Amino acid sequence: MTAPHASTQDVKATAADGSSLGLRLAGAKGVTGVKAGAGTVVYSDVVKSTDLAVQPTIDGGARTLVTLKDASASQDQRFSLNLPQGTRLIPDGDGGFGIVKPAGENTAMVVGSITAPWAKDANGKPVATSYKLDGDQLVQHVETNKDTAFPVVADPKITWGNVTGTAYFTKGETKAVAQNGALAAMGTWALPPGLNIYVTAHAAAITTTAVKARDNGNCLKIKFAAGLFVPGEYSGGCN
Repeated sequence: MTAPHASTQDVKATAADGSSLGLRLAGAKGVTGVKAGAGTVVYSDVVKSTDLAVQPTIDGGARTLVTLKDASASQDQRFSLNLPQGTRLIPDGDGGFGIVKPAGENTAMVVGSITAPWAKDANGKPVATSYKLDGDQLVQHVETNKDTAFPVVADPKITWGNVTGTAYFTKGETKAVAQNGALAAMGTWALPPGLNIYVTAHAAAITTTAVKARDNGNCLKIKFAAGLFVPGEYSGGCN
């Protein structure tokens, strides 16, 4: 992870192959970062009543801690995204996004993430918050009100270059699995060895999930991580 010299530059998470994911607070003033210990860099008053801090995470990603100092700070914090070439975002179902790239003609693998957001007020009380996409910007909405104790800290977190073992399938491939079965479709998939082994052992469950996804107008996904093998369905970004 690279914290920028100035707040107008990208925070970057870089993978072993040299590719990187960039994120910066849109509309920020040109404030020079100040080191504050534990790898954290602080940019004060980057926008009205708002501070920004960047810190590395142990998984190779970065936290961008936004502090809303009082009620005059905007409830919508906009972050410009610089996605690696050939990648796109898919909602992960938990309030965040998976960053995926093609892994064959009909599948895509997660190679990074934007974790579901959180926000807390000065008393440690959770503040309602959520993401939406607006073009190439990630917008975090923080639902402050007259009872909110300021300052409020919100936390967009990004990772890049970590393959999670989740495969996302298109509608066409989901339909093919539903009609012909997972084993028959395996030849067109470019999956990691662990996923291929799982497909072979659990083809019936995957096929059943594909049928449900097709009937719901959704797409098939398969998660393989930390000993978990979970077929499911998704809708955001399904095509």
